Order: sequence, then structure tokens, then C-alpha cells
Amino acid sequence: AILKVKPDAPREKLGPLLNPEAAHVWEMTTSGVIRSVHYIKGPVGAVLMLEAVDEQDAEKHIKQLPMVEHGLLSVEILPLTPFTGFAALFASPTT
Repeated sequence: AILKVKPDAPREKLGPLLNPEAAHVWEMTTSGVIRSVHYIKGPVGAVLMLEAVDEQDAEKHIKQLPMVEHGLLSVEILPLTPFTGFAALFASPTT
């Protein structure tokens, strides 16, 4: 999921939510929902790698984040699948 601070989000509302947001992300990480967290360079947001059954499951988890609940972040969920291209690249040619 790509989470970005909305351009019109009041900065004074973000500060008080930083600790609750981090605590919830930590809880989701220790429970196995979040696999990794990466900041987007600059203070614009983060990318979260989630373990989810489908997009609706991922959305259910993301909607629980305090900054999302308060409408301060835009959310984009990108479903990912394993990369399988190496098998085709390095497969033995059939004769």
C-alpha cells in the first residue's frame, strides 16, 4: 500500500497522530500483517508491504491506521504477485 499525506492535510493534525500511527503499524508488523515499511523520500508518506488475502483484506487493515481514519492520507493499494520471469530467462532450451 502506498500512503501519502494529502496536500490539504492540516499539519497540526498530523503531529498528535504520529505516535498512535507508529504504534498501530508496529502492532500490525508484530502480528504478521505488515511485512515491511519504507518511507517515501521527503515527508510525503510510506510504502507498506502487507500480507493479505486480497485487496479488500488489505484495505480493511489500512483503514484502521489513525491517519487514514482521520482522512489525512491518500491510500493506493497495489496487489502484487511473485516475479516468475527468471524461470523463463534461464530455462534450458528444449530440443
